[in-house]
Amino acid sequence: MTLPQTGPLAWERRLIDVFASPVDCAWGPAEGKNCDSSVLVPFFPGPSGPKLLFLRRSSNLRHHAGEICFPGGMREKEDYGPTSTALREAEEETGIMQSLVRPVGIIDPEYAVVSTTRVLPVVAIVEGFDPEDLKLSADEIDGAYFVEVEKFPLTPASRTVNLKGVSHEYPEYPLDNGWLIWGVTARILRRVLARLKGGEP
Repeated sequence: MTLPQTGPLAWERRLIDVFASPVDCAWGPAEGKNCDSSVLVPFFPGPSGPKLLFLRRSSNLRHHAGEICFPGGMREKEDYGPTSTALREAEEETGIMQSLVRPVGIIDPEYAVVSTTRVLPVVAIVEGFDPEDLKLSADEIDGAYFVEVEKFPLTPASRTVNLKGVSHEYPEYPLDNGWLIWGVTARILRRVLARLKGGEP
C-alpha cells in the first residue's frame, strides 16, 4: 500500500487524521477472565516513508514464544492506562525512551485466544530515535526488524486455525527476513493498514 506523498510529513498528518483519539484514558475493570495488555504500534520516519517496528518473542517465554509482535505487554498495578502500559513495556523491551514517543490514539482491542488476553493497540509516532540504539531485553526478545509501511499488501493472505475447538481466521504477512506475522499482531496490522488506506475491514 502507498500513503499520500504530498510532503515529507504527509504520512504523519494522515496518521493523526485517522487515529487521533484520547490517549490518557485509565484502565477499567478486566473483562471476565481476560487479562489486559497493550501494544505500541510504532511508526518511525524513514527516507522513503514510515516504518513499523516488529519484535520476535523469545523462545523461552511461556506464551506466544517465538512469535512476531509489536512492543508491549501485560498491564501492571502501577500503569494508569493502556498508553502507560505500552510505553513502559516498549522501553523495557527495546530501550526506546518514552519521551521520544508521541501517542496518537488507541484503537479497539483484539483478543488472544490461547492466553485469554485483551490487547489494546496504541498507535504512535517515534521521533528522534536511531534504530542502531535499540537495546533488546534478552529475557523477552531475541530479534527486531523495521519494515516500510508501503511494503505491506492491503489484502494479505490468510489462514484458518482451530483453537479450543473454534475456527479462527488470521491474516498472514511474510517478511523478507523470513519472519511471518500472524495472529493478533497480524489482525492489528490489517486494521491499521486498512484505516490508513481509507476503510476499516
